[in-house]
Amino acid sequence: MRSLPSARASAAAPVRVAVAVVGALAACGTDTDSACSASFLRYSNFGAPFIANWCRACHSAELPPDMRQQAPIDVNFDTLDDIRAWSRPIALTAGDGTSMPPAGGPSADERQMLVAWLRCGAPR
Repeated sequence: MRSLPSARASAAAPVRVAVAVVGALAACGTDTDSACSASFLRYSNFGAPFIANWCRACHSAELPPDMRQQAPIDVNFDTLDDIRAWSRPIALTAGDGTSMPPAGGPSADERQMLVAWLRCGAPR
């Protein structure tokens, strides 16, 4: 009789796959087509939750200036188009770098997934 995998083991599987995709993106240089087509990272299952959890508390046009924690008033991530427009700075500061969010933030694996998702064009 086979036992079912634990919730923890099955929850870790997507992260392992994403980290493998990130590795493939890094290894292939500018040819990311195959790694991106193999990636399950989408706005619906990764980008939107990541941005909502880690970025939008300061980077939203709906916030009054005094609640933005010094985030520039014109740097907002309310839509996928906004995120795509700012994808390079996001990848540099919150993915490859760790200066965003300023009070700490996502794990190294989550940051790698963010960079992979953005490098693939932030697919819907």
